[in-house]
Amino acid sequence: MKPALVTSTKSAQENIMLYHRVALPILFIFSMGAASPFEDTAQLDRQVAMHLSANIGDAGGARAPIDTKLRLTRCPGTLDLSETNNSAVMVSCPALGWRIFVPVQRGQTQSTSQDEFVVLRNQPLTLVVKRPSFSISYGVIAQENGRLGDYISVRSSRKSKEIMARVSGSGEVELTQ
Repeated sequence: MKPALVTSTKSAQENIMLYHRVALPILFIFSMGAASPFEDTAQLDRQVAMHLSANIGDAGGARAPIDTKLRLTRCPGTLDLSETNNSAVMVSCPALGWRIFVPVQRGQTQSTSQDEFVVLRNQPLTLVVKRPSFSISYGVIAQENGRLGDYISVRSSRKSKEIMARVSGSGEVELTQ
């Protein structure tokens, strides 16, 4: 009776060895060829750089790389890249409906003198909140005149609280960290 037990144990060991020799390598080969279901943010960065003809961090290029934690479903068609109001590039997938905005590093092309007001009181402005991987913008009203680099008070409506923002360009202020 002992020899039969040894034979069945030996047979089970042979089956396990066969599984490790055949099934695992095949599984490994198939897993290597499987593509990620998400867009590669590094590839998106390269496409944005080609579209802008400038690298990340350079004047005219993206301010920062696209956040690698974004899980954008891989676009089955071609991606659309279009510039918004000179402060961002919109990357979108028309087939799936998603879109992201990549902030652009502006060059110092403004030639205003230090004594000239860039922002006037009661002028509608765009307030931009900038962070390394994104930016948010919304409309506000200037509460005082300001030169480039000045801190002025702004508010979004008559009843809202005033906040201090730095004048970063004609018609634009930014919240700094």
